[in-house]
Amino acid sequence: MFQQERTKVFALVRTSRLVQVGAGLVTFFLMATIVILFNVKTINANIDGKQVRITTVFGTVGQALEHSSKIKFYPEDIVSPSRETKVTDELAVTVTSSVPVHLSVDGKVYEARTPAKTVGEALQELSKRYGLGIKDVDEVNVARAEAVTNEMDIKVLRSIPIHVSADGKKYDTYLAPRTVADALDKLKISLGSKDKVSLALDHILKPDDQLSVVRVTNRIETVETEMPYQTVAKPADYPVGLPDRLVSRGSNGLQEQTVRLTFEDGKEVDREILGQRVVRAPINQVVSRGTQTSISRGGSTISFKRAYVMRASAYSMPGSTTATGVPVGKGIIAVDPRVIPLGKKVYVEGYGSARALDTGGSIKGNRIDLYMDSKQEALSWGVRTVTVYVQ
Repeated sequence: MFQQERTKVFALVRTSRLVQVGAGLVTFFLMATIVILFNVKTINANIDGKQVRITTVFGTVGQALEHSSKIKFYPEDIVSPSRETKVTDELAVTVTSSVPVHLSVDGKVYEARTPAKTVGEALQELSKRYGLGIKDVDEVNVARAEAVTNEMDIKVLRSIPIHVSADGKKYDTYLAPRTVADALDKLKISLGSKDKVSLALDHILKPDDQLSVVRVTNRIETVETEMPYQTVAKPADYPVGLPDRLVSRGSNGLQEQTVRLTFEDGKEVDREILGQRVVRAPINQVVSRGTQTSISRGGSTISFKRAYVMRASAYSMPGSTTATGVPVGKGIIAVDPRVIPLGKKVYVEGYGSARALDTGGSIKGNRIDLYMDSKQEALSWGVRTVTVYVQ
């Protein structure tokens, strides 16, 4: 009996304790629910232009967005106000979503997300994020102004500086390393069959390469040119050395030539005669040329090597000496040694036999100065044109 009463007491105690625990749990969950309901706030999110109401108990904008089941939120997305902003009820939040892109830089691939609107903006943002140093001059497979799309392939080739000269223009530009042939295609420079390029077409461009294109063209022309006449000399009986005497005047002929002209960048560099014909033959000019080497004067025959027509003046300076050191006297003449060598014997018409032993400051070319025994004789002689025979 006592044992049964004791068991009943223990059962009542256990039941009481369970009731207490259950009441405590109910109280806890009730209090937690009250706290949660008290902290629940709603934010108005604008996701890429679409309005989404998000209910959250989290304290910051970033946490609220990350734990929301209504949207997909990524670290690369742009949020305004910032992720650290405390959530207030009916807070307006703007989210610009990022999209996945496949970025390749010189063959190395980066799987990334970007919120940028254009390719150019995406390259700037990703270059800064990954430390890629992408430049504006680097080549991209799509236009920088093009809009970024989901899963877009963006390929970048780093460019090098090259110097271009073509079609009269010189400029510096940037290209990714490639063959000269591909570079010309990229620059929209077409080659003619005869054009010259400074580098081999299979050469891979290197920094600061000089790429020059010379345009080579040909033109066939018919050209008329003069054919100079020849002078034909016939022997005549007057002193050798005297000027030729015209017998009949010559005239130039005319020939027609077919030539191939070669131009490099518009400048003629070569001409090749393909054919020619005579339109009018030249007519030779005929002259008579003296062959006489001796003359007869005063019953004597004077032989000579050649004759000159010269201007002869006269001088008289008794007691002086000549340029060759001999005393002056009748039969001494001053000459230009470049025409008549000093020491030569000569015969001067109107003066007679003489020797070239003196020079003079004004005696140049076909000029001679004859010595006279008196000043009066010199004055009387004056200046005359004479024939001088050099023996």
